[in-house]
Amino acid sequence: MKTIVVLSIAALCAAVGDTFLSYGMRNAGMVSAETPGKIFEHVTVVFRNIHVAVGVAFMGAFFYLYLASLSWADLSFAKPITSLSFVFAAVFAAVFLREDVSWYRWAGTLLIVAGVIVVSRDHNESTPSSPDAVQVEAQK
Repeated sequence: MKTIVVLSIAALCAAVGDTFLSYGMRNAGMVSAETPGKIFEHVTVVFRNIHVAVGVAFMGAFFYLYLASLSWADLSFAKPITSLSFVFAAVFAAVFLREDVSWYRWAGTLLIVAGVIVVSRDHNESTPSSPDAVQVEAQK
């Protein structure tokens, strides 16, 4: 249960981060990588645009929570749960960014929810094997 809660919060952080990044980058203008000078200019938008900075902070929180969960849960269990961020992102895009989310996108989002439900029914939260344990097992 701990893993599902932590990864759900992580997925929420990722979706909030994506929403802030999208809003901030729309205000920053179109990004073009035509010259090396332009790339540096676009990287600095993180420091010049508060929405992008907040988005990066939320993505950092997602990454921390995801890494923490990988220390106690199987990757094949943890990764699908993080796909809840797609569900949250679709809702946030419709509500906060006023995007027109088509029924195709909502149908895909429902498929993601169904997949998360299937994966989360397997509560086998074993501690991942260390690289040394995998090597010892391979030698047997």
